[in-house]
Amino acid sequence: MHCRFAPAKAGTQLGDTALDSRFRGNERSGWHGRPNTVNAAVVITTTARTPKAAAVVGGGPAGLMAAEVLARAGVAVTVYDRMPSIGRKFLLAGRGGLNLTHSEPLARFLARYGAIDPLLKHAIEHFPPDALRAWAEALGQETFIGSSGRVFPKTMKASPLLRAWLRRLGDLGVRVALRHRWIGWDEGGALRFARDGRDTAVSANVVILALGGASWPRLGSDASWTETLAARGVTIAPLQPSNCGFTVAWSEAMRRVEGAPLKRVALAFGEHTARSMRCLRRCATRSHATAARRSPSISGRT
Repeated sequence: MHCRFAPAKAGTQLGDTALDSRFRGNERSGWHGRPNTVNAAVVITTTARTPKAAAVVGGGPAGLMAAEVLARAGVAVTVYDRMPSIGRKFLLAGRGGLNLTHSEPLARFLARYGAIDPLLKHAIEHFPPDALRAWAEALGQETFIGSSGRVFPKTMKASPLLRAWLRRLGDLGVRVALRHRWIGWDEGGALRFARDGRDTAVSANVVILALGGASWPRLGSDASWTETLAARGVTIAPLQPSNCGFTVAWSEAMRRVEGAPLKRVALAFGEHTARSMRCLRRCATRSHATAARRSPSISGRT
């Protein structure tokens, strides 16, 4: 590993408690990063060739997967999160069935990302959709392929998968520190966290920032980390919305069919076409729920 953004001192990491006990009651609020999704920013820093302690900032899927990989390599890992429980946005995604990935051939899957970053392309090639399905099923969560080619857990929920994942991480010795809001580094290079009105300093051989985008501030994803990194001289590409929504005055006839699924349809926008199942809704912001909102520039065909 090598230092990419900010220094971190070798030392000890602070943890609160094991993952299992921190997940109790966390039933509310996907991933192969959907091609249109703003995913977590991950930054790795290290000061040692063979790290012994790692701090992962962010308890979403990116942070938990980083923690699992590090723990399997024998590293002592603590996950820090600003919220009272882990994986809130992940659980919210599960309300729609939790679309984990897609079953189409890898080359076509990668093409949907457009001008894909080489690092992301490399990561997906080494952890392709089939590997993601095998990972989920090793956690006892069987998956299936829907009519659109998308892959879902058979439970159609995120909570069973997250519970099983946290049990595995607990067995690997991963610890979690909740209600720890990351606020940068101190003069010596240690991480600074705010908790209960006090600052806490944490040193580690490896630091991974998995801080999410800006889509759900109430669930912890408010992108406040961009200012912290920018102040350290890190160049950050401006965040952009990955989904959009708009409203159209529906006729009474359209109102009567609200909620009806549209199967085996293709949506066209300019030169782009996407085939999948859609649902008729008047108000939504997620891309899969905007199917029947007609405008001069959007059309659907069977």
